[in-house]
Amino acid sequence: MKTAITAILLVILSSFTMQTANPNAYICKTGKIHFFSDTPVEDIEATSNAAFAVLYTDNQKITAKVKMESFAFEKKLMEEHFNENYIESEKYPYGVLEGTIVEKLDWTKDGTYNVTVRGSFEVHGVKQNRDIKGTVTIKGGAPTNAKAKFDVKLEDHKIKIPKAVIMNIAEVITVDVDFNFVKYAK
Repeated sequence: MKTAITAILLVILSSFTMQTANPNAYICKTGKIHFFSDTPVEDIEATSNAAFAVLYTDNQKITAKVKMESFAFEKKLMEEHFNENYIESEKYPYGVLEGTIVEKLDWTKDGTYNVTVRGSFEVHGVKQNRDIKGTVTIKGGAPTNAKAKFDVKLEDHKIKIPKAVIMNIAEVITVDVDFNFVKYAK
């Protein structure tokens, strides 16, 4: 298992190698992404602690990527249905966010700042333009954390829910992310 995770991280890291050569690059290798579906019948939630993200302070661009199979559910059957029937993880293995922080930040000034990331969010092979509200924390003149909470409509990403379980799965899923950044070093 440890070898598989290392291999996945190496593949993801290699795809960012050209970009992270930038001296203003900060990375997160174990970002947390959590989602929650609330219905009267049943709550469904899952967490991944394997998201990879890169933040560039010079152009304020951020890219985040998570392997869909890395989400862990309380019930194994939910995890199986998520990967095989809804997200189709073999066909669409990653969720990806690519965007730019809209507000011009002074990366030398410590504090926690409200930000908007404007860009594309892709899940289930469908990209949607999004504005995602969140916060960025700067300490010691560098970004140390980014958090966001947003909703995802399943129909926006062509995720179909069978009528037999439509009462068990919310049409809108709440997603929250928490990334801790460190300066990229070769």
